Amino acid sequence: MVMVMNKTEFLNELSKQTNLTEKEALLVNDILEKNFFISKKNKDKIISELVIKLDISLNKATEIYNISKKIVSNEIMNKLKHPFKDQDS
Repeated sequence: MVMVMNKTEFLNELSKQTNLTEKEALLVNDILEKNFFISKKNKDKIISELVIKLDISLNKATEIYNISKKIVSNEIMNKLKHPFKDQDS
């Protein structure tokens, strides 16, 4: 069964994989939503913003960015493999 991820599920998965609080995960999500983060073009900008807003190290911000990208990329791949899964419910 393929799971379709919504914002809440993304936040929960991000919190689980990064050990961020719900509030921190929401802040990360807000930063990601402001930028097209799948593109490498905005990577440095997003990571810098994560460092500043979460008061974390560059390594931790890079890790959060990569985990976020992986979560979203996996969801995109699931939708490509199963494009009509939403309609089955």
